[in-house]
Amino acid sequence: MPLTVRDILHRLDQLAPPALAESWDNVGLLLGDPAREVTRVMTALDPTAEVLAQVEAMRAELLVTHHPLLFAPVKRLVEDGGAMSLLQRFIRAGCSVIAAHTNLDSAPHGLNTHVANLLGLRDTRPLVPSPTRPLLKLVVYVPGTHAEEVRVAISDAGAGQIGDYAECSFAAPGTGTFRPGAGTHPYIGAVDVLERVPEVRLETVVPKTLLSPVLSALFAAHPYEEVAYDLITLENPWPDAALGRLGRLDAPTTAGAFLSFVRETLPAPRAVLLGDPAQPVDTIALCTGAGGEFLDYATRAGANLYLTAELKHHQAIIAGRSAPAVIDAGHFPTEYPVSALLADYLSAQFPTLIVTRAVETDPYSNEPTRW
Repeated sequence: MPLTVRDILHRLDQLAPPALAESWDNVGLLLGDPAREVTRVMTALDPTAEVLAQVEAMRAELLVTHHPLLFAPVKRLVEDGGAMSLLQRFIRAGCSVIAAHTNLDSAPHGLNTHVANLLGLRDTRPLVPSPTRPLLKLVVYVPGTHAEEVRVAISDAGAGQIGDYAECSFAAPGTGTFRPGAGTHPYIGAVDVLERVPEVRLETVVPKTLLSPVLSALFAAHPYEEVAYDLITLENPWPDAALGRLGRLDAPTTAGAFLSFVRETLPAPRAVLLGDPAQPVDTIALCTGAGGEFLDYATRAGANLYLTAELKHHQAIIAGRSAPAVIDAGHFPTEYPVSALLADYLSAQFPTLIVTRAVETDPYSNEPTRW
């Protein structure tokens, strides 16, 4: 079977569930045909003209980025020498575009966790309180002869994912009763005759964002003309999913030494330290991208250094006068590792797929970043 844009999107949604995206964000498939076959993919931080040129040279059918190609609704599509012209270039190139933005920031194995690992943090946990997961319990009653077929179908559509465990479900036997009415065509039994059938009560969980494909798979696999099922709203927290991460270093160091390490590792040559370079640090909080608003969370969590980007003036004043020390490493350097994260994930999920990382330019340095 050929690999499609839809297949890749479905797998990316497992890494970064769309429900984790902030309300103002725009994630998922933003341009293209879900059914288009894909053999070559490029990953990038930004969908820029620079990246598009590499997409065209590679003849990639799909670009997966962190920052969305489209944020606001498009009211007209005209050549304007800017965003609309770039959008039309992507359309003419026949390149589909998927964005995994704040959903990937908050995902348990997403960008913040990836950067924490790059910086050698151990025992990491969420920095900002975990959101409630928009989750449903699906209960369906199915003849025992078809229980496994239905279970596989809904699992393949995205049901049954709990943390790192897939195909989670529960089944219990019982007896179903029904009387087919006039005009029905029952799979089992006869019209106007009460039937008692050995059935299985099958239970699993479904993210609200995947409800439509899961129900479609259920109805296609279930033998009954009328499928009996229940949807129950759950209020489960989302384990280990949140913006930012907090962790510890293997050995204490100083804020100045950690600044040098950050500059070399991300790479972030323009990173600056707000605080005393001699201050001892062993507990690090971080939020990739613009995370100045979470400085208070880092303070309350007991971090003695907070790494983020784009602090506002009043935030910088606070950071320079109180614990923890703060490193402003820049938006591009803290998020550019997303390209490698996405490329490695897609390569592992689809071994036959050709995946290439774009070479991108930090707008503050005007030098291509090769990392």
